[in-house]
Amino acid sequence: MKVVIIGGGIAGMTMSLLLKRKNWDVVICERLTDVATHGHAFLMNYEGLSVLRTFLKESQVPLLKQHVNLFSLRRPDNNEKIKIQLFDWYCMKRVDLIDFLRSFFCPESLIGGRTFSHFIYENERAVAAVFENGEVEYGDVFIGADGSNSKVRQALFGETNFTPNEVNEIVGISSIKSIGENGEVCFRKFQSEHKGLAFGYIPVSRDEAVWFLQYDVNLPNSKVENSPESIASFCSHMMSDFPDSVQQVLNGTDFKNAYIWKTRDFDLLPSFHKQNVVLIGDAAHLALPFTSAGTSNAITDAKCLAEMMEQCSSLEAAFKSYYSYRAPIVNEHVEQGRVLKETFLYPERSSERSFMLPLITERTIERGVNKEKIQIIYFTDPICSTCWIIQPILRKLKLEYGDSFEMEYHMGGLLPSWKNYDKGIIKTPLDAARHWEEVNLSQKMILSGDIWIEDPLHSSYPPSIAFNAAQLQDNDKAITFLRRLKELVFIEKKNITKWEIIEEAALSCGLDTALLREDINTRGVDLFEADLEFANELNIRVFPTFLFLENNQIIERIEGYHDYERFEHVIRTMRPGITKSENVYSPRELFERFNNMTEDEFAFITNTSSHGTTQIMSYLEESNVIRRVENKLGVVWMYNLNSAL
Repeated sequence: MKVVIIGGGIAGMTMSLLLKRKNWDVVICERLTDVATHGHAFLMNYEGLSVLRTFLKESQVPLLKQHVNLFSLRRPDNNEKIKIQLFDWYCMKRVDLIDFLRSFFCPESLIGGRTFSHFIYENERAVAAVFENGEVEYGDVFIGADGSNSKVRQALFGETNFTPNEVNEIVGISSIKSIGENGEVCFRKFQSEHKGLAFGYIPVSRDEAVWFLQYDVNLPNSKVENSPESIASFCSHMMSDFPDSVQQVLNGTDFKNAYIWKTRDFDLLPSFHKQNVVLIGDAAHLALPFTSAGTSNAITDAKCLAEMMEQCSSLEAAFKSYYSYRAPIVNEHVEQGRVLKETFLYPERSSERSFMLPLITERTIERGVNKEKIQIIYFTDPICSTCWIIQPILRKLKLEYGDSFEMEYHMGGLLPSWKNYDKGIIKTPLDAARHWEEVNLSQKMILSGDIWIEDPLHSSYPPSIAFNAAQLQDNDKAITFLRRLKELVFIEKKNITKWEIIEEAALSCGLDTALLREDINTRGVDLFEADLEFANELNIRVFPTFLFLENNQIIERIEGYHDYERFEHVIRTMRPGITKSENVYSPRELFERFNNMTEDEFAFITNTSSHGTTQIMSYLEESNVIRRVENKLGVVWMYNLNSAL
C-alpha cells in the first residue's frame, strides 16, 4: 500500500520515517526545493524529542538540542514575578532538525517543487494528488502535512475560518552568550503589566539565542514594514523601556534574518480525515504560539497516526482512533493558547498567581474530595525525625491503599526557637544532634545529626511557612516539596531555614519561586498560623499525628511512630473487604515517583530481599537510572532526572 505525504516539513518527514519502519511504501511531495530556514528555533518537550531519538541509531547527523532548565517572567523594570524550573523542555534550531530528518531521504522519496493543487477521485476516494507543475502522484493513502495554510485541508473541508490576527511576533536569532556560567539555561520573558507587549529569548546554544517580540497589533505606532531596517527600528523603539539585557539581545541580531509572524488559530475540525485522506500537524489543528506546542504536536500526531495505521483493521478505524486520541489534547492546547492571549492582551485582568506558563504542560484532571475515601489529617514538621523515619510506611501505604484515602497535610510548629525550648530530652541543638544519631542507629532511614553542630537551624517555622505557601500554588507539588526539604536537612545536612536552600528545593519540585517568596511573607504566614491554631484545637502534642475521619468525625488517632500493620489495620477496619492495589511498579517507576530511596526503604516498599535489592540497585546504577550519594551513615540512591534522554 502506497502512502503519499503532501508536505516535507518536520511533520511529513517524521510521518514518513515512522511508516517506513512498518514497511509502508512512502513518498513525500514538498513545494520547496531547498531547506526552509523560516522559523529560527522552537521549543520541544520530551514527548516529541523521545520520538526523534528513536531515529538516532540510523543517522549520521547529530540531533542538536539545548536543554532549557528555567523559566523566568519579569516586568520591564526587571522585577522577577515568576521563576520555575523546567525538566523536559529543549530548544532546537529548525534548520538543525530539518538537516537531521532530511539525512534519511533520497531524492526519489522526497520530491521538491511540488505545490499541491487538487485530488483525482474515483468512487469518492482520492487516487492521485495533482500538483501545480502538472505532475501527478498516485497512491492509496494521502496525508496532508502542509502546514497552517494547508491546501489539503481546504480540499477536504473548504476555507478555514481563522481567528482574527490580534498579536504579531517578530522573531530573530542573536549572537549572544546567554547560558550562565553555572550552566543555567533560562527562558527569559519580559512582559508589560499594562499593555500587550513582551520580549522573550531562549538559548539555542552557548553562543546563540532565539528571541521574539510579541505585540498587540492595536497598540499605537505598531505598524512596521517587513524590511530589516524597519523591523530593527521598530524593535528598538518598542523595547526602549525594557532592561539592558533585551537591548543586548537586539544588538547581537542580524535583522536580515528577522521576520514578522501574524499569529492566528482555528477551531477544532470535526474530523482529521475524509475517506483515505488524513491531516497531521498544523494542517489538522493550529494553536497560538503562546503554547510552544506546534512542533511537539506535529511529531506526536505522526507517532499516533502511524501506530493506529499499524494496529487497526481498516484505514477508517485508524483515522477515527487517531482523532479520538489526539483531538481532545490539541483542542486543550488551542483553548490554552487563547487564554494566554487574553492574559497577554489584558494583563491588568490577571495576576501572577493565575499566570499560565507559556508552555504546554501535562494535561490536568479536576479533582475534588471523594466522600467515599477515608480522610486522614496528618500533622507533621519539616525537622521532625519521627516524621522522617515514617516515610517508607507512608510511601507503601500510598502505593497499596492510595485509592481508598486522602491525606491532608498540616504543619505543627515543632521548634519556634531555641529560646526557653524544653521538650523532653531536647533543650539545645546539641541534644537534637545526639537524638538524631540515636534514631539513625535504631532505624533503617538515614539521617545525620551533623547539621545541628555544623549549621544549626534556629527554628522549624521558615520551612513550615514555605510549605504552606507552596500549597497556594499546587498541593501535590507542595507535598513533594516538603519531602525534598526533609531530604535536604536529614540526608544532605542543609539548613532549610535559608532562602537559597528553600528555593533549591522548590525549583526541583516545579514550584514558582518568585511567587513562593512573595507568599512566604504574606499568605503563607496566615496559613501557618491557622495550622498552629488547628493543631491546638485538636490537642496535637506529638509528631507525627494521624487523625482518621469518617463523616468529619475522628474515628482513630495514631500518634508517633507505629509499624505498617497498624495503619493497614485502621484502613481495613474502616473499609472492610478492601483489597490492595494491583498496580505493579517497576524499580525504575518507583524511583521516578519517589526520587530517592535507601536499599532498606526499597526492600521494605517492594518486599524484596536484601540480596535482591542490592542486585537491582547495581543494575539501575549501571543503566544510569540512579546514582549513589554516600555519607558517613550509608548510601542513598537518587533518581537521575535525565536518565531517559
